[in-house]
Amino acid sequence: MFLTNKTRLKIKDIVKRISLDEAVALEERIYVEKFAKHNSTIWTWLKKANSLRRYGKQKSDGINGLIQNLGLDGLETENHFDPKNDDLADWFSGSPDWVRRS
Repeated sequence: MFLTNKTRLKIKDIVKRISLDEAVALEERIYVEKFAKHNSTIWTWLKKANSLRRYGKQKSDGINGLIQNLGLDGLETENHFDPKNDDLADWFSGSPDWVRRS
């Protein structure tokens, strides 16, 4: 999905406000989510922003910092995959379309 410079800057502004836990309108959140479903870069920006909002900046030299910088779930234990209780296909069911197609 091609983004204009104006669209990219608008998305980055919204994502930055999310990461700083500032006010974001529902329409803005929907706008970003629409692009995140089809663009892996925006999806990663949004994941990082939500992680920063929830947990603050993690130390970059630790595993939590790596997880946060990669935009992965994993800072909370409920997101960890448990092979004894979780089905791998179900675990990825909440992922954006581009991950499920991989």
